[in-house]
Amino acid sequence: MNHAEPTTDPTADGAAPQRACGLSVLVLTKNEEVNIAACLDSVRFSDDVVVYDSYSTDRTVEIALGRPNVRVVQRRFDNWSAHQNWGVSNIAFRHPWVLYIDADERVDDQLRAELCRVCAQPGEMSAYRVRRKDMFMGRWLQRAQLYPTWLVRVFRPEKIRYERLVNPVATISGPTGELAGHLIHHPFSKGLMQWFERHNSYSGFEAEEFTRPGRFRPPLAQALSTDPDRRRAGLKELFNRAPSRPLARLLYLLLLRRAVLDGAPGTAYSFMISMYEYWIELKMREIRAGWRADTEAMVARVLGRRAGPGARPAAVAHELAGQVPEGGSAAQSPAQAPAQPPAGPGPARGPRLGAVDVLIATYNESAHIAQTVANARRLGNVYVLDSLSTDGTQGIARQAGATVVEHPFENYSRQKNWGLDNLPLTAEWVFILDADERITPALEEEVRRTVADPRAADGYFVNRVVIMMGRAIWHGGMFPSWNMRLFRRGKCRYEDRSVHEHMICDGPTAYLRGLMLHIRRETIGEYIAKHIRYADMESDEWLKQRLGSDRSARAGRLFRDAGRFRLILRRDVWPRVPMQPLIRFIYMYFFRLGFLDGAAGWHLACLMASYEYMIKLLYRQKLQCARDGSLAVAPNGKLVPAAPPASAPPPGPTVPPPAPVGTGARAS
Repeated sequence: MNHAEPTTDPTADGAAPQRACGLSVLVLTKNEEVNIAACLDSVRFSDDVVVYDSYSTDRTVEIALGRPNVRVVQRRFDNWSAHQNWGVSNIAFRHPWVLYIDADERVDDQLRAELCRVCAQPGEMSAYRVRRKDMFMGRWLQRAQLYPTWLVRVFRPEKIRYERLVNPVATISGPTGELAGHLIHHPFSKGLMQWFERHNSYSGFEAEEFTRPGRFRPPLAQALSTDPDRRRAGLKELFNRAPSRPLARLLYLLLLRRAVLDGAPGTAYSFMISMYEYWIELKMREIRAGWRADTEAMVARVLGRRAGPGARPAAVAHELAGQVPEGGSAAQSPAQAPAQPPAGPGPARGPRLGAVDVLIATYNESAHIAQTVANARRLGNVYVLDSLSTDGTQGIARQAGATVVEHPFENYSRQKNWGLDNLPLTAEWVFILDADERITPALEEEVRRTVADPRAADGYFVNRVVIMMGRAIWHGGMFPSWNMRLFRRGKCRYEDRSVHEHMICDGPTAYLRGLMLHIRRETIGEYIAKHIRYADMESDEWLKQRLGSDRSARAGRLFRDAGRFRLILRRDVWPRVPMQPLIRFIYMYFFRLGFLDGAAGWHLACLMASYEYMIKLLYRQKLQCARDGSLAVAPNGKLVPAAPPASAPPPGPTVPPPAPVGTGARAS
């Protein structure tokens, strides 16, 4: 659930009718229904506002077309420079001067007056630079955002070209001036979730830009340029070649720029920008190192070999199936022998005694589901419970031999519980498998022996090892990783929780020795995107616990099993601990010996620290919403936004509509 910061238009409330000045306005949009009305209110002085839309799926276009001074041009987005170059080259603007703004920006009074003056007395200038004030938590980030940053936003369309895939740099043909007014920028108007998602995308573009083959520019010459845009690009190029960029950016903002003087918003933003820099650096390493291919090669080696569960390799290059690193097996496995069930004959647990059904929950897993189903069919019948995928997952799974049933997703525990209750399972045993996991040959053999044993327990924890960045992760708290995956049908269910679901078993439990592979095949960008979603759900759990609506695990059941103990620590204790990201990093990298996994151990600790930071920020945002009454817990336990107070519609523009103008693009 995403919660936006309120934004205000400095020109809308009580504004006098504005007379149109000879200026066209270009507004770039994609799903901007939250921002577009206030943005258009701030440019009512123009009689030619072009909303340049990338096929929004919300009400952006509808809201824009409700104003007579606005027209809409649509084009599929490819990258920032190509998109903006197409716009300035192909849209027929009504006036010779154009103001370019984003939907989350507003024009202040001083800038509005200057723009009208420039259009009335254009002179010899080809473009003008404008400064921007960035707002966060209701405060101007004067120091944390490197103010003043000059941006070319007013120009003659025939005089400008853009370069770079993201954060494009404007190249102007002719003299450039500067205006004293400001754009007021609300980058968090859609909430923190949107900021995280957007900067995950930006960091991918930045990494591609800096690793593009044949790309070389002399950054020193650019850094010494008198042109602010060129100088900024040159400094950025030098910075991207410097070691320890994320730490350098953080120290620069906090100490040299004194971002702490911007209060809590400035400090939080400094850490967020440092995290963004780290994402760029990590994605550049991924592109250069080819981690994904290395991971695939390791998985192929592991699944192509068979080894007994007692073997113990000295190196990752050896067989992983049923193995752990030196010194890991006996000390880390809580139990090695199956627990004895109560004496006496038990009730019939299914028509196919000793058989196994495999349940795989999916959403948009077309890239991996065929291999997952093929791997799972070695145990028994496979059932894919799909959350309405849009990428062809269902068809691929059926072709691979699985029975596919679709059900709308609520949360992970409810989805899997629904599957256990409603899928046509027929076997005595159920094995839960994710689409990014694989059953090793040693685990397969052990499962077959276990389900055929009349003394078997009712539930079994399975240990899994993460394969990531081309290697197995044995340390950092990632191994051992015990999860209840094999159980008798009807004996186990998931506790109702949005993410990191915990299974409760009504009967004796034990542990299997064979390993399962957790394959992080996704790119770093996909990994971050997944953990952004997890952070949103985890922060929901924190808030529900804080508000007293989620008390399913408490001290009275604290020592029932180790998994529940960890769950209670995570849910009830951890949210109140200060400096969670730093503690998480120190715990993983030093106390759990993550440094022994080399570069992968370092990066995994950093990624999990950033994950903790996202949870913390989202939790604080939602807690503030709960305190001011805009967020509440519904009777079903879900967080829901409170109904907003009724308000009058924004005033319409006071300028006459423009005459029809051809654009050469699809217009709505």
